[in-house]
Amino acid sequence: CAAALFDQHVPAERALHEPQLYKYTLHARCYRMWSYWINIFDAIWQSTVIFFIAYYTYENHADIDALVFGFSLAFSMTITSMIHVVLQTTRINIPLISSILLSFLIFLGFTLIFDGTCFECLNGQSPYYVSYIAFRQGIFWFTNLFTIIIAMLPRFVAKCIYNSTRNPLLRNNQQNNISSSTQDTHL
Repeated sequence: CAAALFDQHVPAERALHEPQLYKYTLHARCYRMWSYWINIFDAIWQSTVIFFIAYYTYENHADIDALVFGFSLAFSMTITSMIHVVLQTTRINIPLISSILLSFLIFLGFTLIFDGTCFECLNGQSPYYVSYIAFRQGIFWFTNLFTIIIAMLPRFVAKCIYNSTRNPLLRNNQQNNISSSTQDTHL
């Protein structure tokens, strides 16, 4: 429901024969108060995991400063949000993957260009070469990989359980298959 922008249109003939495809969203069954709170708690979970895993990983490393810590947070948040879009999408197709890859490349390109050219762009510490330093450290990659997995794990598990047990479209298709198979046996 959240990523209906990426859904494809159903041909008119199929929509007439399978009205349950539109009934689910027509009556706002996917937009309930409990789903709002689930998304809020998931956002709190992801934010907490992203911050505290990075914080406790980097707190005893003297070679990691606030800018590398901040870049690690931004990197984790960007990748997590992209994975979140993939998990919320009904159909994964070429335009979706292309837009996510393009977004990541723009993020990465801007970061590398900005960090490679900005000597004194901001007051205070200079962000010069922060991403280059972070990318060379194994702890950066391990921390981000671990953070992204832990942050997305509850959403992934919930999505797997929902899709295998409660998905109304899947349930309707299974019921249609059962009724058509029983009709075939009666013929």
